[in-house]
Amino acid sequence: MFNEHVPDTKARILDFGCGYGRIMAELASAGYTDLTGIDFSEPLVERGLAEHPELNLAAYPGGPLPYGDDTFDAAVMLAVFTCMLETRTQAEALLELRRVLRPGGVLYVNDFLLNRDRRNLDRYQLGQEKYGLYGVFDVDDGGTLRHHDRNHMEALFSGFTTLAFEEVVYETMHGHQSNGFYAVVKMPG
Repeated sequence: MFNEHVPDTKARILDFGCGYGRIMAELASAGYTDLTGIDFSEPLVERGLAEHPELNLAAYPGGPLPYGDDTFDAAVMLAVFTCMLETRTQAEALLELRRVLRPGGVLYVNDFLLNRDRRNLDRYQLGQEKYGLYGVFDVDDGGTLRHHDRNHMEALFSGFTTLAFEEVVYETMHGHQSNGFYAVVKMPG
């Protein structure tokens, strides 16, 4: 799907929330040569550099991205919004991505949507009581995540042209089925 919208293997690509660089390594294997990855987790970036020393990975403390306007031809965000609990933080991340993507640049996103099974409904209820936001929940390893309503995600992408938005079912890292989506949106210009 990505290469359909970003066929130029010399395109400058930002992996926002790259973790340990797994997707960047896949893009490199597919022939993409100008890859940059940033992540909030310094330990994940360190793991990525150890496993893939050829990749350009860096820890990102938040705030303005350390790149100039119109730097990248494309960006990817895979399961990043689920780690951003506050809508404000999500909107700020997209504002920064809009700034660093060139006109006509493409953003590929996949993430998780709300589920309707009893396990998740119970977690969402507990999360709403604890955090005041439906869809937020704690996981066993101590993390806190958020699943989203489709309308919320589409609203976040306002200002982009939607090239694709498809609901899918993913298997989580813990082997559960979860509703999700992938979206390909394009900058104006």
